[in-house]
Amino acid sequence: MNIGRRHLVITRRGFKVSPYIIIHLIFILLFLLLISSSSYAENKPKFLIIHLDAISSEKFFQYLDKGYIPNMKKVFSDGHIIPYGLSLYPGGTETIVPRIREGLDNSTGAVGWRYYDRDKQKIIPQIDTFFHMFSRIPRRARAGLIYGIPFLDVFNFMPMVNIPELLDKYGVIQFYWFATDSLAHQFGEDLYLSSTRRFDRYFGKLVSKLNLDETNIIIYADHGMAFGEFVDPPQTEQIKRVVGENLIAYRHPSIYLKDPDKKDLVSQELVNDSDIDFAFYRESSNCVVGYSRLGKMIFEGRADERIRYLYEGEDTFGYYLDGYQGEWLKASEWLSKTKENRFPAVPPNIYNLLLNEMAGDVIMVINPPKIPWFNLLYPASHCGLTGKDLMVPILLLGNELEHLYGLEEIWLHELLISIPALDFNNVESEREFNSLSFWGDIKERQSPGFELSLSPAYRWNVALSVEDERYSGKFEYDFYSSYVIRLWAGAGLEYQNNNLEPFLHTRIQMDFDKLQFNYGVQSHLFDLKDWEENKKELVYKVNNKLSFNWKIPDRIGFSLYW
Repeated sequence: MNIGRRHLVITRRGFKVSPYIIIHLIFILLFLLLISSSSYAENKPKFLIIHLDAISSEKFFQYLDKGYIPNMKKVFSDGHIIPYGLSLYPGGTETIVPRIREGLDNSTGAVGWRYYDRDKQKIIPQIDTFFHMFSRIPRRARAGLIYGIPFLDVFNFMPMVNIPELLDKYGVIQFYWFATDSLAHQFGEDLYLSSTRRFDRYFGKLVSKLNLDETNIIIYADHGMAFGEFVDPPQTEQIKRVVGENLIAYRHPSIYLKDPDKKDLVSQELVNDSDIDFAFYRESSNCVVGYSRLGKMIFEGRADERIRYLYEGEDTFGYYLDGYQGEWLKASEWLSKTKENRFPAVPPNIYNLLLNEMAGDVIMVINPPKIPWFNLLYPASHCGLTGKDLMVPILLLGNELEHLYGLEEIWLHELLISIPALDFNNVESEREFNSLSFWGDIKERQSPGFELSLSPAYRWNVALSVEDERYSGKFEYDFYSSYVIRLWAGAGLEYQNNNLEPFLHTRIQMDFDKLQFNYGVQSHLFDLKDWEENKKELVYKVNNKLSFNWKIPDRIGFSLYW
């Protein structure tokens, strides 16, 4: 059969395509690409949000002054750094990550890694809290937990090099640098500092590739880090000894009692006969009482969410020495008034925590230079109520953040909800890129091949390909993604040598800036013993419209995208 007598010939050995058809097709596709729009709306503000774990304001500004983090200093000299960002108690990643997007305080949600469920009468394990936190991290950002394993942060350059392209595609990117926390806990400040400096170097390279006129950058720490002495003997044993048979469970920082009516006595005995610094409990619906060795603390609340602080004995926090006179203050006013105090804004932090139905009957606190003992020889912790534990820097740059430039303090959980232009809804693209790819044989021993890939929806591809007298059609679904790797799996039909064969297909896609590597294998649908390679490809992405491809070992070509 001849079409146009010279452009397309079908034979028993396959088909041959005239250069005229290829040229015409290329011009049509280029025209379509020119008039098509990007998969992401260009006029929508772009946000890069970086979670830098366990960097206290104290350490951050020390490192800034000593020149250890020059790239952050340079970049945010054109923006703003909020020095007094206050995290929630108990200070922890599990406390902030599930709350920060919705702006929730600690009156709901997790009260630590583990807690006692009174209704189920059992301790909820740490893994449940972990998976709840994990579910709040964006799908493609979750691999950041792997780089949080000590010494693996060196590989964080791989996802960071892809952030410019990811920003173009999604518009809002959340990136997590966890290693600073794990290194401090297990190895101390030297490696903590090394990881902070490594982040700064990688961040400097990233920023050099961003268009800062259209990108809003937020860097926040989720809590601080204090370095100090161990509590000895362990506080768990002390609590068991002091509370005795009245103890149901202790899971930091909550103590659960069989007889809650004895909360006052237990709290006093804990601070007088252990290494615990503070013990708090809810006396009534609008009153929280606490004890230290200096005296009694009283936090009274009103319906308008204002709280006042009273004391008996000595002023444990020194608020009255700093000018406080017993006023009823909102949480933001407490932070403004006490931001430079060793114990910033304790009344709302503890008052709201004891509203949480998961919280213990008594909340205990151990402050640096002491740190709790968790059956590990930790040289650092963030379990206290001090600024070292909870006060963090917040770095801002971008047009949509300028309304925050005048702030010196903010509750961390209120940060993201204070940005009207920041929208976490519908950040995923409607579909993947469609593409048309051509390959030719370097040694001219084989006919040209091509593949048409169309995406009906995000994470789905449908492809038709012809190569080496093999005709195939398949679909694939992205069942796992990070900022570097995507794993695709699907099925299809292949026709060759008068045989029609169903097959299963899987492919790994790895992206490193402009380079992409694809490796795929397939197996007969009803015989999964033998998997054969069906794709080994290196791609150089010129832009989001064009790439050059090497099908290893001996075929080269190009792809057009729209």
